[in-house]
Amino acid sequence: MKLSDNLDKGIWTVADKTLLLLYGFGVIVLVVNVLPRPEWGAFSLFQSIFLILCVLSDSIFLQPMVKFATEHEAEVPHVLAGGFNLYTVAIVASGFIIAAVASSLASIFTSPELGAMLAFLPLLVALSVFRNVGIRYLQIELQINAIFWVDLAFFGSILILTVLASALGMFHTAMDFLYLNMIGAALSSIVALFLCSKAFFSMPLLSVPRHEYRRMLVFAKYQAGTSALLTLQQWSDVLIVGFFYTPSEVAVYNAAKTIYRFLDAVREGATLLVVPMTSKLYTQRDFDGLSTLIEQLLFSAFVLLVPISFALAIGAPVLFRVLYQGQYDAGAVVFQIMILSGFTLPLALVGTNALIGMGKAKDLFLATLGAVATFFIASYFLVPRMASRGEALAVFISMTLLAFLQFFAMRKELNLSARGIMSRAQDARRFVSERGKSDKHSSSNKE
Repeated sequence: MKLSDNLDKGIWTVADKTLLLLYGFGVIVLVVNVLPRPEWGAFSLFQSIFLILCVLSDSIFLQPMVKFATEHEAEVPHVLAGGFNLYTVAIVASGFIIAAVASSLASIFTSPELGAMLAFLPLLVALSVFRNVGIRYLQIELQINAIFWVDLAFFGSILILTVLASALGMFHTAMDFLYLNMIGAALSSIVALFLCSKAFFSMPLLSVPRHEYRRMLVFAKYQAGTSALLTLQQWSDVLIVGFFYTPSEVAVYNAAKTIYRFLDAVREGATLLVVPMTSKLYTQRDFDGLSTLIEQLLFSAFVLLVPISFALAIGAPVLFRVLYQGQYDAGAVVFQIMILSGFTLPLALVGTNALIGMGKAKDLFLATLGAVATFFIASYFLVPRMASRGEALAVFISMTLLAFLQFFAMRKELNLSARGIMSRAQDARRFVSERGKSDKHSSSNKE
């Protein structure tokens, strides 16, 4: 399996994740620069809790669904129904539990606004169910173009509604932005229902064989632990800053993280393609092809991310001054520390999804456990002393450790090496050279 065989899917993946980047930019211009710091800080806390819930449930129940549906195509309806049932029950029940302790969480984070928003958490997660399950089903079918339209309905509608609400003088608080997110989630789920109507309406929800549930839950034994650790590492940072400091300091930290999240777009894009591709090759026992594919992915990711990370680190002060209009200049240094992880992120993003695709959940769990333990230890010592900068440094240290641990885990299974990754540079130069000669020859024939 070659990357060129999936070029059209790669283009749609880039388009889909560009939506996330545009949404992040729109949030900066339309939301962060409009809401008072305490309000933006409160929404940042709510968003972290919501994303922890969604990402954790997705990783535990929907990623196994993708793996088993890819490997056992004849059983897709039962696999989809089993994943849908487990995911829906888990995420909606968790939403109600968190809403029940909303007042306690508001007290812990000294944010009454957070308590008011958490009361709506069950509704928001319920409105997001068909969107999230639909995206994973489309991933199974490698219909990346359809995923683009589902995401466009979500991100696009929120931005348009935010512009309209601001123009009508109806956008002033974090709660206002939450209402717009709920509308966006509902519209996106409707689009997903339309695009996946055949799959959703043919699911045997009440007749899923027990072995399907058992297989998913057995796989989730390590997957659940890994997902919990990864999710906490990626999204608890905002909550840790909020635990030690006020929502205003959270606002500064999340201003930096909002820009840093472009790396999450790359990470999610990798998930869309890497898990199904590696799972299929590993199931076919095509280890040479899988090694080649992963080396190609690593080379491409390094070529893309290292120059971008370097440029962003250098230009961060100017970038923050322009985007945030001088309100969050202190976040530039926080961002510079975070973006250093971009130099090793290719190892982590390819490693995570490749190990999931190969079914090496235990190896992924152990690597993640070491990195996340390091993250919390570093946060405990650094955040009280350095505030947001300390948390950014904890993120950088843990992400770098995770990258190397996952690379070593992949090397246990596959013949990977730095030399093999660099050989892809020679393949790329050879391809460009041959393409140039071909174009030149074609031009000569026309003349």
